[in-house]
Amino acid sequence: MFDLSNRDFLLMELFKKAQEGMIITDDKVRILACNAAFCRISGFTEEELIGNNPSILSSGRQDKDFYKDMWLAIEKDGSWEGEVWNRKKDGTFYAELLSVNKINIPGTDTVHYLGMMSDITKMKEHHTSLEKLAHYDALTGLPNRHLLGDRFNQAVAKANRNHEMLAVCFLDLDDFKPVNDTYGHNIGDQLLVELSDRIKSLLRQEDTISRYGGDEFVILLSEIHSRSDCDGILQKILHTLSQPYDLVEGHKIIIGASIGYTLYPFDKGSLDSLIEHADQTLYQIKNAGKSAFLMYGDTEKVKEVSKSSFSHVEVLSAIHDKQLRLFFQPKIDMTSGEIIGFEALVRWQHPSRGLLSPIEFLPSINESDVEVLLGQFVIKEALKCLENWHKYGLKLRVSINLSAYHLARSSFIKSLEKICNEFPGLDLSFFQIEILESHALDELSSIQTVIAECKEKFDISMALDDFGTGYSSLSHIRTLPIKTIKIDQSFVRNMLNDADDYKIVESVISLANSFNIEVIAEGVESVKHAQILLCMGCKIAQGYAIARPMPAASVLEWACNFYIPELIAIENDQNDCLKTSQLRLLIHFLEIEYEFLKNNIQSKTNSNVPLIASTHSHCGFWLKKAKSTQFIEAHQQEQLENHYSTLLNSIANTHVLHQCGDITSAMIGFEEIEEGYKNLINLVNNLF
Repeated sequence: MFDLSNRDFLLMELFKKAQEGMIITDDKVRILACNAAFCRISGFTEEELIGNNPSILSSGRQDKDFYKDMWLAIEKDGSWEGEVWNRKKDGTFYAELLSVNKINIPGTDTVHYLGMMSDITKMKEHHTSLEKLAHYDALTGLPNRHLLGDRFNQAVAKANRNHEMLAVCFLDLDDFKPVNDTYGHNIGDQLLVELSDRIKSLLRQEDTISRYGGDEFVILLSEIHSRSDCDGILQKILHTLSQPYDLVEGHKIIIGASIGYTLYPFDKGSLDSLIEHADQTLYQIKNAGKSAFLMYGDTEKVKEVSKSSFSHVEVLSAIHDKQLRLFFQPKIDMTSGEIIGFEALVRWQHPSRGLLSPIEFLPSINESDVEVLLGQFVIKEALKCLENWHKYGLKLRVSINLSAYHLARSSFIKSLEKICNEFPGLDLSFFQIEILESHALDELSSIQTVIAECKEKFDISMALDDFGTGYSSLSHIRTLPIKTIKIDQSFVRNMLNDADDYKIVESVISLANSFNIEVIAEGVESVKHAQILLCMGCKIAQGYAIARPMPAASVLEWACNFYIPELIAIENDQNDCLKTSQLRLLIHFLEIEYEFLKNNIQSKTNSNVPLIASTHSHCGFWLKKAKSTQFIEAHQQEQLENHYSTLLNSIANTHVLHQCGDITSAMIGFEEIEEGYKNLINLVNNLF
């Protein structure tokens, strides 16, 4: 028979020893008690938790409305259950299954809340792995046909909702069979993987590329407002794919591609029917000569909507009719989380075609009086926004883009002065003009004088944009009186996957530091980009990882709510010495390399393993540089080189096992590779 006298003791023991995390709060949601499991899951001690609100665990992944709805349910029903992402004391995010119950003490007005949670992170990771196997191609890691169907349905719904177009593109490689016949299927598979990566690097987050079968791919391009939107992307894809592939020592493989595409909603139907139309168009190209793209159903209506060129009069009318808008993309100091400023980007709110990007109308007014008028409009609107933000206490810089043609005009300084006089109380040192490096060489002497005058007369500085794409980068730094350079986003975006692009970025940062010039990295699209840039000595960043371009009306709210991502903040120790930052860099490279192998080896069941060559990898480049700069001891260098060499041998052996069809042994080999990376990272950590 149950002894009621022991009830309180048993309940307390149950609370203390339960495997589920448990907390009890008062009516103000202040923690009164927590058990050992809750401390283990959260990483906080009992002393750190008592008296605090559970919101100290908030990850920021759920918005205010989520918690508002949760508490409404608790007050209405007395309980709530669901999944929540929280953050441990060390900053690690974790998923938990949470239940909250409202407890009313009988005979009193006292209310308590009981929270019970289980860490389900590993379960969700396992579920994610299974989802990946079901929805992604084993060779390339691209979405398969099943996932493509889901993405298509979502893209169609979005296109209908936003009155946009959706491009369904069918891509087929030209003469892929001779590659397999000449170099073998192993090289053919590696070629498919590399070209998949090239295409992905050109697509936006809202786009999808799927391997449809063999050497055929389907690409969904969302947020298409004009035919020129689509044509511009496809032109870049064909150009990128046509560049040589260094997959065979002593040989460069060159291969082209052809693309047929159709535009929804002008071509309506199921995904299969749209792919069929794109496929039919593809073979028209193949018969006509290959290596090109063509649109299906080129009706008069589609031609009218996708008209890509504008007359000077149309653009001039857009300026006068106030159809042009400035969007702003922020730049941040990653070491402090401080917002440095915004770059103003012009858009055309066309009355019938929607929001147009600059590429759709700027080329038609290149080096004309209308281009100058557009530049004057941008200057004035940017200064208006700058003045408004300063009134609200937001002391940020704003930069704009002007053409070399505009800057070289003899009337530029006079017209700039006239506009600036309209803002008598504005501190113009917060205003900056960006000029493309590739343009600067055309009128170098004139631009040099203009840059100096802008600084002396107005305290307006100049920045060199897309740095590294011109032919005389060093000459520009030495000759032009500029204090800021912006690394071209194509180099930054691709530096995680391409060691050569990484070397370019590193060289630009080193060059800028040598001349005491501020350097800004464009194209920062992930936390990993930011972490590596910090290790390289570049602290100012701009890109989608921070924010997309936003209307002027959204800037103040965004600036007030912005905080630097936790994983970036971890890297921001400004007291790091060269050795520490370089060792951090090596760890990032090892993590990137491991993820590459994990995604491109472990998932394969019937293809060969892509090898990593030490001479072309980020880690190989790092080791070579470390040896020449000697920022670690010789015996430490030797240790790292030996471990990495052993790791590469394991990768090569796994490659042979795959080639022989021994998949089971190859998977065991991958486990050894995984352990090798862990050991090497531990070795690097011991060098700090």
